[in-house]
Amino acid sequence: MLRIGNVLYPEVFIGKYIRTHWDFEHDLQKILERSGHKSDFWGKYKQRLRFLDERRKNCIQKHDWFERLKGTGDLYAIKFKDEKNIRILFAFIEYENIEYVLLLYPFEEKDRRGKSRTSYGTGIPIALERLQEVLTDD
Repeated sequence: MLRIGNVLYPEVFIGKYIRTHWDFEHDLQKILERSGHKSDFWGKYKQRLRFLDERRKNCIQKHDWFERLKGTGDLYAIKFKDEKNIRILFAFIEYENIEYVLLLYPFEEKDRRGKSRTSYGTGIPIALERLQEVLTDD
């Protein structure tokens, strides 16, 4: 059973389709505070959320913004390729016959010099764990 009461709406986007894991916003804020590119990011973030809200699973048709991650149990990623290569892992979930997007885990894939900060290999297990936290009835 989905613990829908603990799942949050994104602070920067008003909508009923997109929700976040309870730790997501804090993790994203930490990345942005370290980056120094906070103001540049929010406009792009809202733009991608609006696109996701409108297109839902068809969002992956915009390959430069979204991708489906193979071999992950239906995880997807929102991509930001700028000074900071931020990725947001998410999943489509269903609760009481209504589909939602659940933003699970953000991470910075590479820094300016192309050096890896965090990888998909590190981020995917965290996202899957968070998804299980939401989908189980503890």
